[in-house]
Amino acid sequence: MIMMGSWMMRKYILLIGVLLLGSWITYSLLQPAIVYSKGEHWKVVYKPRGGGVTDSVGHPWSGYIKWRGLMEPKVLQVDLVMDGELVNLFEERDLKTNKDANFDGRTISDSLTFYDGPDLGSVQAIKIAWEKDGKKHEEVVKLKMYKRILMPFF
Repeated sequence: MIMMGSWMMRKYILLIGVLLLGSWITYSLLQPAIVYSKGEHWKVVYKPRGGGVTDSVGHPWSGYIKWRGLMEPKVLQVDLVMDGELVNLFEERDLKTNKDANFDGRTISDSLTFYDGPDLGSVQAIKIAWEKDGKKHEEVVKLKMYKRILMPFF
């Protein structure tokens, strides 16, 4: 009798575990996808925010472009690649490194620019031009959307 109860208890715990895991995966899959793309020098991230009191749309987006190197670059220009054409997003004057600018030396962020999120039907990539050690560089980071499979609990 005791052995039979122990076996049933394990089966019950396993069933609860499977149901919890299934619920968690289902919840994760129902969340909006995120854009997470890395190039050699830059990373681009777009993800939806929760739509709090200060947000006027149900799922506004937040995003940023982050420098992946050690020494901070001087960003000259950031363009969207839309249907094969370049559309200016930021110019050097918008990205001066100070407390009021969009670029803090490592991260380009702007709540108005990244608010709507990327339309991956027309925006294929982001092109960043920068200067470092007196040399000009360019990198095109192709945007990729990922469905979130397992959301963290926090």
